[in-house]
Amino acid sequence: MSDRPETIRVNIYGREYSIRGEADPGYIAEIAHYLDMKMRQMTDNATVASTTKVAILAALNITDELFQRDGRIRELEESQVSDIARLLERVEKALAETSAPPPVQSRQNTAHERVESPAQAGITGSTCVG
Repeated sequence: MSDRPETIRVNIYGREYSIRGEADPGYIAEIAHYLDMKMRQMTDNATVASTTKVAILAALNITDELFQRDGRIRELEESQVSDIARLLERVEKALAETSAPPPVQSRQNTAHERVESPAQAGITGSTCVG
C-alpha cells in the first residue's frame, strides 16, 4: 500500500475536480456530493449568476449547520455534566448515610436496652434497706 495521498475525481456544480487527500476516497466523494447538493440548493431558491457567489452561499449555509450542531453538542455536554454532578451528589450522600454511625436516637435506645430492669438485676418484691 502506498503512503502517497490518493487522487479522486469529483463533480461539483457541473465541474470536475481532482482531489488528492489522505482520507478514504469514498468519504471525499461523499463530502463533494454534499457540497454539490448545497450549491444546487442555492440556485433552486434564487437566481445566482456567479459560481463564486453560489459557492460562498453554500459555504455559509454549511458553516451555519456546523455552528448549530456544535451548539447542540455543547448543550448536551453541559446537560450531561449537570446530570453526572447530580448523580455523584446522590451517590456520595448514600455512601455517607451507609457509612455513618447510627443516629443519636438509636444509640440512646441501645444504651437504654443495656440497662437492666429491676427484675433482671435480681431485685424482687419490696426490699427494705435499713
